[in-house]
Amino acid sequence: MLGPRVTYEGATQPVLCTPYNFGVNAIFLALIPYTVVTALHDTHLEVALILGTIFSGVIILIGIIFRFSGGYRTWPYALELFMLVVNAVLLGVSYPEPDKIKKYLPFISNAFYAAFALISIMMTIPFSIQYVREFVPSSAAMHDRLVRAAYTTASLWTITFVANTLLYLVPICRNREQEHSHALNLVFRIILPIFLALFAAIFTRLWPVRVMQHLAGSAGFDGAFRKVVVNPLAVMGDAMGLTPPPLPEGPYAMGGPPRPLQVQAIGA
Repeated sequence: MLGPRVTYEGATQPVLCTPYNFGVNAIFLALIPYTVVTALHDTHLEVALILGTIFSGVIILIGIIFRFSGGYRTWPYALELFMLVVNAVLLGVSYPEPDKIKKYLPFISNAFYAAFALISIMMTIPFSIQYVREFVPSSAAMHDRLVRAAYTTASLWTITFVANTLLYLVPICRNREQEHSHALNLVFRIILPIFLALFAAIFTRLWPVRVMQHLAGSAGFDGAFRKVVVNPLAVMGDAMGLTPPPLPEGPYAMGGPPRPLQVQAIGA
């Protein structure tokens, strides 16, 4: 007569604007200004930095909308704010020294991003923890497996930015940095850095799913991200005066240990 009294948060969440639809994919938005600046700086420096700064600002405005509509859980993202600052500063510096900025922009920007990621790890607050936390509610935000996933993804981003900084040296060492159409310049200055950043973003999107599965299959605090709510049908049963089935009696009631039985032999 009595139905289940609880259900899970996932069964009652809205189907559209939730962190499970938008927040978990927020890392890909940070790729837009990074890709634009990396792809266009060699031929259109000012255009690349202007677009990179505009896209960084637009992404932050989109974040405000998603935050108040429930699509983001941990906004504002430190990486997006830092990218806006880097692009804006490089844009301002590029006017008096366009040739030097054009030549060293991949080295400067990736070195700043690598330092940002490394410092966040050293301060025990890896920047990617904001993106990982989008997969779980705040009740599980400091779970041990989740924190380890944040360190893993932040470490990969650090390696990616360091690699993109060093890849830029290949056309420099071969004196091909002024030849935009040369294979070394295209591959090591544009294509590989974008590919590595995309790989890091995909890894950041997919790796926390393992944490989500771990939390979903565990009990106690591990399952805290599943909010318990009252089943209205069960409450209706209580209002109608329906009583739950009686508790079992006997030595095994309430899961307690069995009572010892005394056996006495009776002689003839």
